[in-house]
Amino acid sequence: MRGDNRRMDDTHFSAARAALVAARRSGRAVESFPREWSPADLDEAYRLQAAVADAIGDIAGWKVVGVTPEQRGALGVDRPLGGPIMAPWLRDATAGPATFRVAEFVVPKLECELAFELARDLPARAGRPYTRDEVAAATGALRIGIEVVDSRLPPRQGALAELADACNHGAYVAGPAIPVWHSLDFAGIGIVLRRLHDGVDEEIATGSGAAILDGDPFATVVMLANAQPPGAGLRAGAIVTTGSCTGAPALPGPGLYRAVFDRLGSVEVRFTAETARAAGDA
Repeated sequence: MRGDNRRMDDTHFSAARAALVAARRSGRAVESFPREWSPADLDEAYRLQAAVADAIGDIAGWKVVGVTPEQRGALGVDRPLGGPIMAPWLRDATAGPATFRVAEFVVPKLECELAFELARDLPARAGRPYTRDEVAAATGALRIGIEVVDSRLPPRQGALAELADACNHGAYVAGPAIPVWHSLDFAGIGIVLRRLHDGVDEEIATGSGAAILDGDPFATVVMLANAQPPGAGLRAGAIVTTGSCTGAPALPGPGLYRAVFDRLGSVEVRFTAETARAAGDA
């Protein structure tokens, strides 16, 4: 955080927006992010986040961060935060692997996640928090998936700048939809992430649904419904992803990555080098 209450003037706001938009489009980090570009508070951070998203494309979903008191304390915030999943970087992999170039990202990491797809709008409402049952009734399906985590900022910019940069979101790959999810034992869902490349099949990460709020990932959707980014609203069709079940290993390089979720299926994403895909890729 900036440590003061001075808000950005229009010139600094426009410069910060342009730098973040260019970094997102180019897959290159912002070389310098002056102190004057850093948001002064949550409202300003969300305003910059929205301005960047407006230039990039539609918001197709949200990631939720700061879901425990300890996480919020580390971030220096008093509520859960939402980072936009923008439509150009949301891929549906139900019919086959999604594909990205490694060069589309700066420092990509991979997270296997449980997400929920809304069937009805959940507009922001003041003074009457959504109940868990209301949010569940508006949720159409569970989606297993892989988030590409990526920061376009120089190191140590703080939580507000990261919020403006979509909470370090890079892309999201959504796998099969599971419409009957209400009675699932999320804590018992084991997950394995593997890489297939040059004839080698290697394990990258493991975990389970127990990593999110002791096995209650849906609680994070309820949190976001009651702490929505200003003016955005949660829309029907949006995907809300609930955090990593497998840590965040760095992307080792090109290859096919397959996340297998016990009893729920699998989701795949392929990363290619800038040149033609190597013949040994799976």
